[in-house]
Order: sequence, then structure tokens, then C-alpha cells
Amino acid sequence: MTDSIQPQAHYSVFQPLVELANGKCFGYEALLSCSSGASPERLFQTARQSGRLYELDTTAMRGAVFAYFAEVSQAQHAPYLFLNVFPSTLLHPGFCALLEEMLAAHPACCQRIVLEINEATEEDKMWDIRLLGQKIRDLRAYGYLIALDDVGSGAASLRKIVEYEPDIVKLDRYFGNQLALSPNKQKLVSLFVDFCRGQSPSRAGRLGGTRRSGDGKNIGRPPRPRIFARAAKSAL
Repeated sequence: MTDSIQPQAHYSVFQPLVELANGKCFGYEALLSCSSGASPERLFQTARQSGRLYELDTTAMRGAVFAYFAEVSQAQHAPYLFLNVFPSTLLHPGFCALLEEMLAAHPACCQRIVLEINEATEEDKMWDIRLLGQKIRDLRAYGYLIALDDVGSGAASLRKIVEYEPDIVKLDRYFGNQLALSPNKQKLVSLFVDFCRGQSPSRAGRLGGTRRSGDGKNIGRPPRPRIFARAAKSAL
């Protein structure tokens, strides 16, 4: 496990997020890939069991940020970088230092980063800690966007939308599966869309890009770093 946590033992691949109406890529989700071939799920599970989850989570985040912004502009219309992060990582006392490190290297990166909070069942209790809400508000004040994934997979995810007011909502893939053939799913998705539109104008604008979007799993495999660099530059 020690070797797999080291930065040289893994790298980021970048999954495109595409606006389905026009085919334009508006962001990339950073996904961890290990040179040993171990799955990300296995890596994070082992790290959690050995008490090194924060170390692996932040090592993956740091690597993704530095790889991405080495190739992509931090300009206003550059594609967003989506970073997965555990609630326990946000609550860790060392997390602010990591943000400062990233900002020192890439001063405007916070304007193009979306922190996608991981909803692992092992961390369900973290959502009840009041400090987490304050951390999320502080991150938004810095300029980071907040995303919730797999919304609709349970009642708890609906409560999180109300309490944490995410900038971006990513519905559980259940709703997208054969959506065109299911009137009931269409009605539920419409409810989510109406709710998002009813938020503040700034948040509604941020949500707008993802309500009718899809990730690249339905389009192709996430590119390796060198291929990604060419694709990202062409999207600017």
C-alpha cells in the first residue's frame, strides 16, 4: 500500500463531461489510475483500512490539479476540473494547507475547480457534522464550485441538496438509463430541473451546464495524460 500512495505510483486520467445539446466539452473529471493496475476502489478501500485515506485522497487531488493546469488555461471559459473528495478530507485540519499550496502554484485555479463530494457509505456520519457545512461555505467563498453525485439514489441525497445547496447536481445514473422510454423518470428529472432553476440566478446558471449533460463513459474511455493534453487544448 505504501508504494501505491506515492505520486509516481499512480496518475490521473480525465473523463470528459459533455453538453449533449451541442457536443461541447465543458469540463473533465479527474479519475485515479494506478500503474499496478489496481482499481481506484481497491486503493481507497485499502487506504481507509490502513488509516491513510486522507493521504491518498490529497495525493490524488494534488496530482490531478498540477497535471491539468500544466496543460489547460485558468481563463474564465476554460473547461472545469472536477475533483472527487471525501467529506473526511474536507474536515481534516491539513486540507486548508493543500488548498493554499495549489493556489500558490495556480492562483486562479479555484475559479475552474469543482469539488465533487464523495458519498461513500463509510462516511455517512460525516454529513451530520456541522463543521462540514461551514467548510463547504468557506470553499464556495474562495470561488470553488460544489457538486453532489448520485443524487436521487436515496432520501439522504435529497436532504443534502436542501442543506448544502450544491452548485452542481449530478443525478444517479438510474435516471438516465432508458430515460426516453420512461415517462415517470422524465417527470422526476423535470422536478430536479425545476428545483435547480428556482435557485439563485448565479447557482441556476452553474447548474444549467449539467442538467442536460453526460459524462464521457457513454462516449469513450478517459484519455491518458498526453492524449488529454491535446484534447483539452482543442476545447479552449
